[in-house]
Amino acid sequence: MNKPKLGIIFLAKINHQKEEIREMREYYLQRFAQCEEADVLIPEDLILEEADAVKAVKDMEARGANAIVLVVGTWIYSSVAISAVNDIHVPFILYGLSDKIANGNFGASIQIKYVLTEMGKKFLYLYGEARDENNIDTMLRFARAAWVKEELRNKKIATIGGKCMMMYQTQVNEFDWKAVFGLDFPQYDSLQIFKEMEKISDEEAHKVEKEFLEKVDKVIWEADNGEKLESDAIFTQAKMYLAFLRMKELYHIDVFANKCMPEMSALPYGYGYAACLATCMLNEAGIMTACEADVPAGISMYILHLMTGGQKVFFADIGRKHKSGNGATFFNCGTAPISMADHSKGVELWPIAGNIADDALPNEYLCGKMKGASIKFELETGKKVTILRVGGNGDTLRMHVANATTIHRDVAPDEIFGQRWPGFGLEFEHDTKSFFDHTVGHHYSLVFGDWSRELKYLAEILGIGYVYDC
Repeated sequence: MNKPKLGIIFLAKINHQKEEIREMREYYLQRFAQCEEADVLIPEDLILEEADAVKAVKDMEARGANAIVLVVGTWIYSSVAISAVNDIHVPFILYGLSDKIANGNFGASIQIKYVLTEMGKKFLYLYGEARDENNIDTMLRFARAAWVKEELRNKKIATIGGKCMMMYQTQVNEFDWKAVFGLDFPQYDSLQIFKEMEKISDEEAHKVEKEFLEKVDKVIWEADNGEKLESDAIFTQAKMYLAFLRMKELYHIDVFANKCMPEMSALPYGYGYAACLATCMLNEAGIMTACEADVPAGISMYILHLMTGGQKVFFADIGRKHKSGNGATFFNCGTAPISMADHSKGVELWPIAGNIADDALPNEYLCGKMKGASIKFELETGKKVTILRVGGNGDTLRMHVANATTIHRDVAPDEIFGQRWPGFGLEFEHDTKSFFDHTVGHHYSLVFGDWSRELKYLAEILGIGYVYDC
């Protein structure tokens, strides 16, 4: 897991008793000596003078600190802390010791907080005892969020094939999103993927095909309705996966948002396999790839991937509200990473339903069939998860975050999509109305665990909105 760097500076006044702040510094040195969540930078001694505080912050920044903590350990003149962070370039935390009154440290931090707020500074204010583990946990989460913000800068999310099927919500105002996230938005044609597929040897593709099939429990070569899976469906998708890897290296791409339909999925355009398995392989390899040229979805996936230290991410559509309870079913046409599956329920490979081939086609080209494949699996039930979608532009730019617990999805026996595609059910703690009212599109990204606090800190650091449901 890539670690953020967290700088911690301890401030005190030269003519005040400093036992408490020295003890806190010593405890932190021991506490963070073997820290797995972050590399922690602590100066050799307490900081007593304004010039030294300014220098200490600059040194921390020069050493690559993603976030800095200023601990107010005694009464200090406001300028010691304020000058230190006035020209800071990284997010920071102001921490006031609050359990002893002899030095006035708590009051000093409170009045410094007020001044910094009036100055328009963005920061997190904490107070507590010297060994407050909740505050230490908060510092580490905040540092993680600050690291993600830096990691996003100048990364490239590449749209393959342009805008998808009049889905307005899949595109962004690139001026706004570049200013906030620092991302770049290159665009390439599907033809370039097909061209790179020609460079892939059969030997390479067969190797990937074999490795992929080893992860699948069952292949349904022919469905009950007569739809068949072509014998070369996995092989050609392995070539496409390797072609995407070539594109990634050729153009230094970090995230993909692939249009797919109709150029890759429809037989009238010459290919007809869709990109589902190739996308599954990419996401399994940790290369975040969203469907339907959905740029906000790709960014949401990448944020979750970074924040969680490289977890796999499930891209899914909102499918239906459950008839009873606070549940909803999500699904996707086969691009989710297999390692997220509940293998006790099996992982299956199915022919993609034929009507998918006609999406985005004019009537005269409708053919009702295709040659592609999709994966079917479910998530383990009873797992705490976080889902995210970033949406909006300008003043409305925001993260919509929700926590939920995985449950069985609500699928009827005769629903082709439900029987052939990967998906999951989510149970929300409260009524689903709040979640549906806050949605910013129909594609959401899921990771295991509760990452809502880190995402909240990231939204605050970026200066965008944060909407939370559970």
